[in-house]
Amino acid sequence: MRDILPSSMANSLVYKCSQYKVQEAAYGLISDDEKNQFHYNLGILLYSISRKRDRGGAIFPIVDQINHGTKSMIDPEIKEDVVDLNFDAGSRALNLSDHATALVYLDKSFSLLPQNHWDSNYEFSLKLFLLIGKAAFLCGYLDRAYVVLKDILKEGRCLEDKFEAYHVYVTILTSEGKNEAWTTCCGVLSKIGQPIPDKFDNKTSKAMVEETRELLKSISFDDLLGMQDMDSEFSTKLRFYTLLLFIAFWKKPQLITLIACRMIQISLEHGVCKDSVFGFVQYAAIICNFSKSEEVKYIQEACRIGKVGMSLLQRYGSPADIMPKVYFCYYGLVAVYLEPLQVCADNMRKSFEVGMSSGDSTLAVNNTLVSIKLAMSAGENLQSCLAEVDYHLEVMHRFQHKLLLLPLLEYRETIVFLIGTSVGLKGNSANTLELTSDAKQTKRDQVQFMNRMLRSFWGGYSSRCHYYAKKTIETSTGGNFNKQYITWLTGLNSFRGIKNKNGTGSQFLRVKETFKHAISTVRAAAEISRWNFQNKVYLLEAEMFSFEGEDVEAQASYASAITSSAS
Repeated sequence: MRDILPSSMANSLVYKCSQYKVQEAAYGLISDDEKNQFHYNLGILLYSISRKRDRGGAIFPIVDQINHGTKSMIDPEIKEDVVDLNFDAGSRALNLSDHATALVYLDKSFSLLPQNHWDSNYEFSLKLFLLIGKAAFLCGYLDRAYVVLKDILKEGRCLEDKFEAYHVYVTILTSEGKNEAWTTCCGVLSKIGQPIPDKFDNKTSKAMVEETRELLKSISFDDLLGMQDMDSEFSTKLRFYTLLLFIAFWKKPQLITLIACRMIQISLEHGVCKDSVFGFVQYAAIICNFSKSEEVKYIQEACRIGKVGMSLLQRYGSPADIMPKVYFCYYGLVAVYLEPLQVCADNMRKSFEVGMSSGDSTLAVNNTLVSIKLAMSAGENLQSCLAEVDYHLEVMHRFQHKLLLLPLLEYRETIVFLIGTSVGLKGNSANTLELTSDAKQTKRDQVQFMNRMLRSFWGGYSSRCHYYAKKTIETSTGGNFNKQYITWLTGLNSFRGIKNKNGTGSQFLRVKETFKHAISTVRAAAEISRWNFQNKVYLLEAEMFSFEGEDVEAQASYASAITSSAS
């Protein structure tokens, strides 16, 4: 080396040997069995040193070292300690959203349990199996999750011990769009004295809404926020009602009112908990859905109750397990009268991120349809919307979520149509088409009709647009905003293809009638939310002025529509 280097460099050359390379070489000479024993001994040493200290994040390297040891290496006297260490590490990893690592630790803990662990370690077995079920679900191993959760439901000694397992079990069933989710959740509620009827007619529904409205009318905003916390018996009931309400939105929309009003009434009588938030917000959404467009005072009252729910959400620290559901109802059905659509869409995306980061992909994916609908209604860039849809399809494929797959594909077809070019699914998203067979029963007709209406409108098919608009309103459970938006679009659509503009004939009269209904509907909505509806009022007026040949007024209204949309 010195011979080939310049003298100035050769004289200063110093040979150094990395100690890590020496260690690596020495380590390579050790047999595999000796390596495992070495790591195990090191882990036990670290554990003995840290036994009386708060290990914090240090538990992971300690457990990793111990887990190199085989069953035969583990001293029987510390076997229970190793079981507890792996459980602790798995629990911490789960809280850190490292679900795959958590499952490894929890499986190790399970492998060291005795065969009669349900008798000898009952309480620990309950906790361990529940965490394994959660971790397996969050990793997408649904079959594994079902197995361990069913073990809890089989071995649990009382209903109270099975509540958590039932909750996770129903959540997984919901993610797959299975009808068993509804029947299982109803079964649990029946066991705790809250039976759910099979049918609930409109007359009874409206009466229950009115009864709940009267109860809330006499209570001030501050009184609602100052209510005491309810005890665990009633909070458990509300927890399953929250889950059932989420399922009902897709499976039994006719029972949403019953569930939400029961949640409100239980909260008013026994105090509040974090699940009361969903009840208040869903009730507000129901009022927005039931009230006629001109009943401004009822929608304003709904907005007041919705704000109560959102304030309660802050009181409980916006917990990740409830926040995505609350945002789904509030920003999807209520806040459209209080906030710009862009804000609503952004908050729906935020709730998706919270749901995913907390590990509950079912809640996160549920908000996908609403965020896409709001983004399109707000006029966001279609290429961005398409990229967002494709990302959500990839997430659904990864976590085997079938419930909302077909409706999301409907929105994708509409976006691709509006862009004007054929854009195929990329990567594994194409494989999501294989998952649709079990989800066909959950496809909302309203989503299909609404998207066909949009494609017909922008494609210039006036009669077809009118047909699908009518079908969408007939099947809609999306609240007044959907109906108001569709009515506005129908008003615009009515001006197309009219040959007789001289003030006579059935076509002209039909346009006048449709316009009158549309303009009154949208003006009523603009009284509540000028930001989201005033531009639509101007555009309808501009179309009528243009239809009647009043070009100056039409130009002024078009300009106002553009200005109010951009402000």
